[in-house]
Parts: sequence; C-alpha cells; structure tokens
Amino acid sequence: MVYDILIPTVPVLGSYLITYALYRRGLIKKSLHVNVWNFIIGISFLVCGGAGFILLILLDMGVALPISKQLLYWHVEFGVTMALVTVFHFHIYWKGTKAMLGLLKRRSGS
Repeated sequence: MVYDILIPTVPVLGSYLITYALYRRGLIKKSLHVNVWNFIIGISFLVCGGAGFILLILLDMGVALPISKQLLYWHVEFGVTMALVTVFHFHIYWKGTKAMLGLLKRRSGS
C-alpha cells in the first residue's frame, strides 16, 4: 500500500501558515488560532486512534474485512496530520514547552 505524505501535509501546513499570519497581523485573536488547531489535533487523534483501535480489535479477532486496507490508509494519513499538528502545538505553546523540557533560563535573585 502506498501512503501519501503530501496530501495531508500541504493543506495542513498551508492552513497553519494562513491562520498564523492572520493572528500575527491582528486580524484574528490568538485564542481563535489556538482553538482551531486544538480542534484539528483533537479530530486527528479521534480518527487516527479510533481507526487504530478498530484495526487492533479486528487483528486480535483474526478478522480481515475488505475495509481494513482503507481503514489502515486513513489511520496512517491522519497519523501524519496529527504528527504535523503536534509540531504546530509545540510552536503555539513554545514557552510552556521550553519550561516543561527545562530549557528556560532560571532568574537569579530573591
């Protein structure tokens, strides 16, 4: 089976750049930008995780349905989308990500 990397990547990357540019120019609020991408990562997780769970159950039961290949394809495509949106998520929450990873410089003083 051949998987398409560009099909999920190009529109997702283009959409992120558009919403980020709109936010930076003050045309939309940061909260809208963040909420859009939180929604997209949530939907990606539900589809990818749900498809993976169904495939796991079918595999465990030894059932091979004709739809299994299509389900696997979409599981992978939404997994690629979720991975890409996770990078955007780290970009949006970069300060918190740095703090979580211990990369923030500690202030000296009282």
